[in-house]
This record gives sequence, C-alpha cells and structure tokens, in this order.
Amino acid sequence: MTDEPVTYVSLTAAAVSIPAADSSNDLPATHLIGAGLLIATRDGSSWHFSSEAATVAAGEKEQNLLLWLADRLPMADTLIGWQIDHRLVPALLDAAAHADATIAHHFMLRLGRALRNNVVDLAIDRGGAAAPALWEVAGEAAIASPGMTPAALLGNWGVGRLDVLRADLRAEALAIWLLFLRQAQMTGLEAEDATLAWMRRRSIHAVKSRPGHGLSEKQ
Repeated sequence: MTDEPVTYVSLTAAAVSIPAADSSNDLPATHLIGAGLLIATRDGSSWHFSSEAATVAAGEKEQNLLLWLADRLPMADTLIGWQIDHRLVPALLDAAAHADATIAHHFMLRLGRALRNNVVDLAIDRGGAAAPALWEVAGEAAIASPGMTPAALLGNWGVGRLDVLRADLRAEALAIWLLFLRQAQMTGLEAEDATLAWMRRRSIHAVKSRPGHGLSEKQ
C-alpha cells in the first residue's frame, strides 16, 4: 500500500493602499493587486513543484485575481504563509467583499478548503516582521525580492510593471517555503535538496524581471 501524496502550499499576496484624493469624498481604499503560489507535492520518494503568480492592472477588477487563485488553490495538507491572520487573509477577504457574489462564493469555498488542514504562519515566532526578502541557500543567492515594500509595490503597480510584481510574488512564496524547510531542520533536508534541484533545473538562482503582460506567469 503506497502513501497518499502530501501537498504543501506557500501562499502570498500583495495589496496597495490608495489614499483619498483631496477633491473627492472617497475614503482611502486597499486594493489586492497580486498573489503568488508555490505548490510542493511529495508523492512517495519524489517531490514535484510549481510556482505561479498573477497580478491585476490598475483599473482591473480584483475579482479577476480571485478567480485565478480559486482555480489554482489545491486542498493543502499544509498551508504556509506570512502574517496569515493579519495581512494575507484580510487582503483576500476584503477583495471578496467587493467582488461579484458568485465569484466571491466560489473563492471563499476554495480558500476555506485550503485553510482546512494544517496552517503555518512563519511570522508568529518572528514578531510579525516583514516577510523574508533574501535567503542564501547552499552559498548562493536563491531568491531576491526587494520590491515588496508598500512604496515599491505601489510604484510598480502604478506604472504597470506587472512583470516585476509577479517575479517578486513568486520570490516571496519561494522564500517562505525555504524558511519553512529550514525551520523543519532534519525533516526538511530532503525537501530542501529536492527544491534546490528543481530551482537549478529552472535556473531560479535569483529573481529576474522579464518583459511580458497578462494576468499570470508560471515557472
């Protein structure tokens, strides 16, 4: 009898705050602008990985991002994130509150399914600090995500640099996964070796932005 596959999901999201204009009665608003996923599945002695990110352009409906995410969120055995209760889930719920009812319902079902099992918030033991920006793995820069500060997010999104945003979202999801493995210590060594081998096959040594538009980008 073989073991059932085990799925880990590293999930991250980006939101920007838009201040109210002096000449407008509108209140300050927060917009969900992107999401990133790293999915790692252990099937027997093998590991399989996928990394994907999506963004919405200024003026585009947030619900398009919720639809994208709902179609990709698997039933995770373990969901990993950073500031899940205070940053990640509130941003997703706020977007769902402003979405079409049918889309919001579809997304909430998928999100609830993803949160059903083990949930690991890596920020809890680190004082709620910002998510890791750079992780050195085996002596080389594995990922770099310098653009996830609020000012950089707003700047890149405002000028349409969506390729940079997607690269940073993928990088953050990968950084969270690597930190989770390091925290697991001995039990994470096999998965870390498999992750590094996958990164080498995909030439993921450092995040590089590349031209291109569209909702999503996958590695």
